[in-house]
Amino acid sequence: MKQMKVIILTITLLLFSLLGFTQTTPTGQMRVQNRTTLFGQNLPVGTQIYVVSDSTLWQAKFGIYNTGTINTSIDSLVLINNQFNYIVDQFVAAVIPSATYTLTYLPKIATTGVTVMMNGAALRPNIDYTSLGKTLTIITSQSLYDIFVVSYTYYR
Repeated sequence: MKQMKVIILTITLLLFSLLGFTQTTPTGQMRVQNRTTLFGQNLPVGTQIYVVSDSTLWQAKFGIYNTGTINTSIDSLVLINNQFNYIVDQFVAAVIPSATYTLTYLPKIATTGVTVMMNGAALRPNIDYTSLGKTLTIITSQSLYDIFVVSYTYYR
């Protein structure tokens, strides 16, 4: 009887630990000059890659080796946005507690249409940041030299 309880408890703990590790979160963003530029680092599933030359945004469906490019890894990628009205802005926190930044263009959709990464970690809209017009406001705490990568579609 005692052995059966131990087995049930062990299986239950194993199942809960598996459920905890199966959740996915955004892993990061990177920029490349064009579709033939080497990534230079291994890319985990979920990594977004912005191609500067044609303003396309790709996401890794599978892990990609550091020697890959958009062209050689096309089967491991999904095209997220092929619009020419897509941009990635970057800001560096230079003055604390300044938490507002001016975007290059007016986003089509305020806050929820803007993706913000801080030092490679995704921030949550309306919790960690908001946007109104061309003004991006970071709500979450930040430190000097934190890097913000902001991507959004905009009005021409």
